[in-house]
Amino acid sequence: MIKKRIIKTCLTLLFVCYTCITMYAQKNKTSIAPFKITLVDGSTYTYNQLKKDIPTVLIYFSPTCDHCKNFTTELLKHEKELTDKQIVMVTYSPMSELKPFDSTYDLSSKSFIKAGTEGYSFTVQKYYHVQQFPFIALYNKKLELVKILLPTDEPQVLAEQVANF
Repeated sequence: MIKKRIIKTCLTLLFVCYTCITMYAQKNKTSIAPFKITLVDGSTYTYNQLKKDIPTVLIYFSPTCDHCKNFTTELLKHEKELTDKQIVMVTYSPMSELKPFDSTYDLSSKSFIKAGTEGYSFTVQKYYHVQQFPFIALYNKKLELVKILLPTDEPQVLAEQVANF
């Protein structure tokens, strides 16, 4: 009984330490990840193509993640408030999964959204140490990190935070 309690306490402490280190590593990133994604039309889009005079939202997601789908639905309800931002949605998933997601939400028709796959390079995932989806980083007009949103919040709360950023 005491052995189990000690093991449970040690595992809990390890988890807390890991979480703190991960959050610290994410918050130490002040510039945007050096991403290179392939859009659904086959073209390439990189971090060098971002406009430097408007706020940027980087979203790392999975097209098969229900939380990501719900978040995207909620986010697009705020389309009017989003047009003054540039949103980059990055996934590691193959194009065969991204295309239906893009089509469902009509993302390619929205000039302020770029949705693409980084493939298995995992550049963005490694850069931010992403553990949960959707991962959302908010950048100011100078592309300096302002805030990382926790994916544990409800999708509508996350969407409102992005829209009001």
